[in-house]
Amino acid sequence: MTEPAAINESGVLVRTSGEERIPERLYEQLLDSSSNLVLIETPFATELIAHMRLMAQRRGHSIYAWNQETGLASLREHGITVAGSKRLSEALRFVLQSGHFGVYIFPAERNEFTPQVLALMRQIARAKEGGDKRVVIMGATLDVPSPLDRLAHVIKHRHGPSERLRLRDGRWIRG
Repeated sequence: MTEPAAINESGVLVRTSGEERIPERLYEQLLDSSSNLVLIETPFATELIAHMRLMAQRRGHSIYAWNQETGLASLREHGITVAGSKRLSEALRFVLQSGHFGVYIFPAERNEFTPQVLALMRQIARAKEGGDKRVVIMGATLDVPSPLDRLAHVIKHRHGPSERLRLRDGRWIRG
């Protein structure tokens, strides 16, 4: 069962439990974001990328995932990569210059957030033109520098029972 709740004006908290590991409508929430920069804190990054691959194949959307070995790689068509995107700053420049729709997924590794990369991310977050695109920073914990977290749409994914107390059968229980 997925349970969305607001955490602030620029983010949401989604919760899953049991066997369900990917929140319902997560992809739609990502596309509906008011910011081009989306931060997703999730304990299931690998499953989420697999879900994004499925969305790319079913809907025909351009969704790319970045890693240091291959750079930006298409999730829709296996083996297709963007030339000259092995460095994070190069990949972000490609995103800025692209005028087409696309979802670009990057890991939330703090050592990658150089001043140059942060400047490019701020540009992406503030961009209003140049096609509908989303840059997704995803990881188990998000330790994003302060100016970025205010410009981005934040989605926090928690798995397991809720910490809220509920009345069930005359007793207060968590979940």
